[in-house]
Amino acid sequence: MNTNDQLLLNRLQNGDDTAFAQLFELYRRWLVYVALTMLDDETEAHDTVQDFFMDCWERKLFTSVNVSLKSFLHCSIRNRCLNKLRNEALRKKKLKKLLVGEETSAGYEEQHDELWDQLSLVLPKVPPMSAKVFQLTYVSGFTRKEVAELMGISPSTVKHQLARALRILRGLLERVKLYT
Repeated sequence: MNTNDQLLLNRLQNGDDTAFAQLFELYRRWLVYVALTMLDDETEAHDTVQDFFMDCWERKLFTSVNVSLKSFLHCSIRNRCLNKLRNEALRKKKLKKLLVGEETSAGYEEQHDELWDQLSLVLPKVPPMSAKVFQLTYVSGFTRKEVAELMGISPSTVKHQLARALRILRGLLERVKLYT
């Protein structure tokens, strides 16, 4: 680790606000570039880096760093990007399974758009709390734990509300299919 980074890390571990601002200015652009190469989305890259710096400050993530500062930053952003990509893939898989209920066919895109249209028509008929949990999980891509934290409820309540929303939506979507 270079001496400047070591000094900066020591200042961070001692809670120096100016060291955090210096770290942000020194590494923000580079970390956005790292995130951009993985996510291929500039907004997502900026959001990922911003969220990382917020977590670092709020949770004092620097207190246990025992590798080079640059390695810690790179590894942290890389892992966050991988988590985002994994969560997005899982969200798409769950949504496909919910909406299609079968393997992908040649007309998937057309079916997908049609089902999204149908879903947007029936979602208002779901109780508000269940609908919000569904939207946060399947549309926004949050995990159950994240939804619980956002809504201030327990993870088991999230699980229950999500199951309720899915049960109601399946029933409503079946009725829509019968009438079309």
